[in-house]
Amino acid sequence: MRYLSRCLILLLFINFFQLHAQDESLNTSLPEGLFLQNDLKYSFDIENKREIFENWLNLDYQTSIFSAGIRYEFFQPNDPNPAVSRGKDRYGDIGFRYIGVSLGDANSGGEITAGNFYSLFSRGMVIKIYEDRTLRIDNNLSGMSFKGWYHDFYLKAFSGMAENTVVARNEILHAADFEYRGSELIHAGLSYASNQPSSSALARTGLASVRVKSSWDYFDLYAEGVIKHNDDLRQTQALNNDRIAGKGIYSNLNLYYKSFSMTAEYKLYDNILFSSSDGTIVYNTPPGVRKDYSFGLLNRHPVPLDQNNEQGVHLDFNIPWSEHNLLNIAWSQTKTLSSMSYYKRIIGSPVESSVSFHELYASTQFDVSLKGNLLPAVGYMEEDVTKTISLTPILQYIHKTSDFTSVRFSLEHQYIRNRSTGERYYTDLLTAEFHRSPDIRVSLVSEMETKEPEAGKTIRKFWNFFQFSYRVSENYRFSILAGSRQAGNICIGGVCRYEPEFRGVELRMFTSL
Repeated sequence: MRYLSRCLILLLFINFFQLHAQDESLNTSLPEGLFLQNDLKYSFDIENKREIFENWLNLDYQTSIFSAGIRYEFFQPNDPNPAVSRGKDRYGDIGFRYIGVSLGDANSGGEITAGNFYSLFSRGMVIKIYEDRTLRIDNNLSGMSFKGWYHDFYLKAFSGMAENTVVARNEILHAADFEYRGSELIHAGLSYASNQPSSSALARTGLASVRVKSSWDYFDLYAEGVIKHNDDLRQTQALNNDRIAGKGIYSNLNLYYKSFSMTAEYKLYDNILFSSSDGTIVYNTPPGVRKDYSFGLLNRHPVPLDQNNEQGVHLDFNIPWSEHNLLNIAWSQTKTLSSMSYYKRIIGSPVESSVSFHELYASTQFDVSLKGNLLPAVGYMEEDVTKTISLTPILQYIHKTSDFTSVRFSLEHQYIRNRSTGERYYTDLLTAEFHRSPDIRVSLVSEMETKEPEAGKTIRKFWNFFQFSYRVSENYRFSILAGSRQAGNICIGGVCRYEPEFRGVELRMFTSL
């Protein structure tokens, strides 16, 4: 428990410093231009006797046209995911550092960054270099980055190297993105990226895209097309020197008319995964094209994004049926590609297209009183990866006790059937929550899983936890969780991370000065 004491001491120190920093008479605020962010996570699993301490400390400084910063990272022990742990049980180092200069004004200028940086080209079809601490993703690059603008023209360009699972940065990534935003009716952009493998025996992989975005009256439209180049793949017998080695399409249409709205998305991802030559670093993450849910059980179903073998549609409607109430209906379907796709030909698969994921969701709401709102919902999902079918009815009630306080109760019941084994089981999730905006949130969550592996033999498992979150000030907040939590996958935008079952205490603190 030695790290628990360290964690609690740090909590008290930060709390003391933050509260006193608000007292102008003590003059303990940071020097002008200096910014500090600290993100701390501590957990102790009582059942497995496992203690994990994680901390990210950012220090940034900006003055005039110059900026600089570092991030010190500490993990003890490190994350079991090899993409995060970098082969080390204990890790403590400066994992991110940069220096930058910015010139010009809003009409014309530029920014140059040397060191570590992130970058996103539009919707991530070609480049998405980012950090997500929930998913433990950090594919930052080390190198040089440039952003420039001149009236309605914008340019991004960089050269950098990402760190692989053996703590090596040995592959260079070059990329550039150009965009025109001069017309109110249409914006257009071009992107190109190419890797330079460390081995001269491997061919470069390149992705090029063109995109358009348009808004008029009640409509928003976005469309992007991508092609992939790789001489090693093109010269295989399967492709027979085809001009390209893969292609991708993503489109999005939004319609808004008074209280009615509609979203329609389409994806076709055929061998457009852009990764390092060793396969450990992914450079692009296109849109997942499925609904994001706010309910726990509906988010339990992992549907990892496959940039090589997907074709799908997502439709989402918000339909007003009274002055204050909406009916939300969403439908999504994702299929694998046909045997004539680039990907299937390269891997030599004769398997034809099939449905890999299917979902249907509907919800509405009722104002049962001036302060009470009832929301019934139901979700239906079919997944080919897990061979399961699930049906999830949900009932949620929110009652506003004042302008700043509310209570929420939700009951989720999920029926699951495994198509391969015929097994059926149920999961119930009950949530009770008190929220005082924006400072306090108190939650009680209870989950029960019921299985019958043999006729007449019922097995039930329970998980219960209490969570308290408090915002001390605009600059400091913390939360504590105590209890047990079910194992499962966390998925955001089609990228998933498995979280094991947990029984113990978790502490999270965030400071920004």
